[in-house]
Amino acid sequence: MKIKKLFSLLLAAVLTTALVIPASAAESKETVIDLGDGFYLVERITYGPVARAGNSVNGTKDAELYQGSTMIGKATLLGYFDISGSSAKATRAVISGTGYNGWGYKNGTTSLSGNKATGTAVFEMGSSTRSLVLTLTCSPNGTLS
Repeated sequence: MKIKKLFSLLLAAVLTTALVIPASAAESKETVIDLGDGFYLVERITYGPVARAGNSVNGTKDAELYQGSTMIGKATLLGYFDISGSSAKATRAVISGTGYNGWGYKNGTTSLSGNKATGTAVFEMGSSTRSLVLTLTCSPNGTLS
């Protein structure tokens, strides 16, 4: 009987831990930006303790590009940062994208400057193009914005 009780308590502890860890593993923040001419962005930044390893941190910023109510593209910027010193330093950035509803992802470029990683995604449909710029900034303690 004691073994059953011990097993039940152990199982409850494991299930509680399994449910709590994924919920706290990543945080997400959403921002809507009006670009004018009927275009707007919905940006989401995702970061969390699971991305942090020693003196480095990484995270992603996603943005969906809309024309009116139609999504025409989505881009993701992945940024890597060194936080070993008194200030953070961007060390690597990768951008990817996908076009929707007749728009295609043409190309993407990235740049690093101090504690910022920036990516530009270009979407096109026929002779029309639209650029989407994403920037990830890292504080010395590893907080991404």
